[in-house]
Amino acid sequence: MNMLNLPKKVYFKTGSANVALRELSEVYHMKRALLVSNPRLFRSGVVSSIGRQLRKQGIRTAEFFSIGAVPSFADLRSGLPKLSEFEPDVIVGIGGGGAMSAAKALWLLYENPEMDLAAAAESPARIRTGVKAKQILVATSFGSGAQNSPFCVLKNDSGYICVINSFALLPELSVTDARFTESLSPAQIKACGLSTLSQSIRAFAGDGCCEYTQGLLREAVRAVLKNLKAAESGCPVALEKLHNAAALAGAAYGNTMDTIDFTAPFYSFATEKAMHQERIEMLAHDLNLSGTQKLWEACEALF
Repeated sequence: MNMLNLPKKVYFKTGSANVALRELSEVYHMKRALLVSNPRLFRSGVVSSIGRQLRKQGIRTAEFFSIGAVPSFADLRSGLPKLSEFEPDVIVGIGGGGAMSAAKALWLLYENPEMDLAAAAESPARIRTGVKAKQILVATSFGSGAQNSPFCVLKNDSGYICVINSFALLPELSVTDARFTESLSPAQIKACGLSTLSQSIRAFAGDGCCEYTQGLLREAVRAVLKNLKAAESGCPVALEKLHNAAALAGAAYGNTMDTIDFTAPFYSFATEKAMHQERIEMLAHDLNLSGTQKLWEACEALF
């Protein structure tokens, strides 16, 4: 039986983070929140602003931000003493794909203390969450759509990328609030947009894509093609469109693909085009483009 697995609640409007965070006290009656992010965002003040709002609501906070761009098993093990000492009832991941992967992994370890991360990657069906704590993910960039996906991308003890895929890692609340993207540089906006575009086309062409996920991915591709250049030039409306595009794509990835690889090259290599010609032709038609060649030209014009 096919299912469309999503977070319990998805917030996706500029300013929506404030509403979502209020739910932690008003709806869920949380008392202790662990904020998980990276050093750059911690220094920028984004984490502090969220922490202040939670403390005004009577929620105690602690922070963990000792992670690399791709969180390592060692990074995460260093956070276990804080988890055990603080005993949060909500884990708040704040950042891009790396920070949100770290939050998912810490939630996994907190809820499943007998399981290590390598075992979780091998046997994701054993993962259980939601007994000790809830999770909320706040996306501050739009390269991964991780706030709506079940993927947790880590670096194992041998230095290799390890992807844990479990719907148990979908958050209780996901937040796609474009006000957190305002400090992104044009280069970061371009990289995020192209990552969303490439992954969305790859997922659309995959065998696991169905009518439901096709719609999400189609709109993600359309939004990037239409808005990336304007977003790079500083248009806030275009930036919000891209942030939402990544959220749409993230919601589709986990329901379409078994794993994800953000280091994969841009999709338009000849071998992959030939393998999925029929699917790509369908996507081009849906986007009112006259064939796959026009689609690739539209994509490559963004580089």
